[in-house]
Amino acid sequence: MSKARKKLKPAAGKSVERRKRRTAKFITRAEARRRAERHVWNRMFGGARVRDGAAANVLYYNQGASDLWVVYKNPKDITIRSAEVVVVCKRTGRVLYEGSAGDEG
Repeated sequence: MSKARKKLKPAAGKSVERRKRRTAKFITRAEARRRAERHVWNRMFGGARVRDGAAANVLYYNQGASDLWVVYKNPKDITIRSAEVVVVCKRTGRVLYEGSAGDEG
């Protein structure tokens, strides 16, 4: 048998003491609004189709169809109705129209 045992060092990065539990923090109003906006945005536009105005065959506010982007919102439910669109000007980036596409059958 060995006469003396070698004292082992604690492993690097591990503390001997237990860590204190963190107290639960509440989010602020601004954070709640940001999270809600992100949730709604992802639900409405996640995987949304974006088409060139000329390919979508649209004309809004006397703009040439080639000057527009047409973004089709994702439907919330499965019904037969007109698609919901957002029309954006390619040059300025301004939203020109939001609403029904008028394409119901």
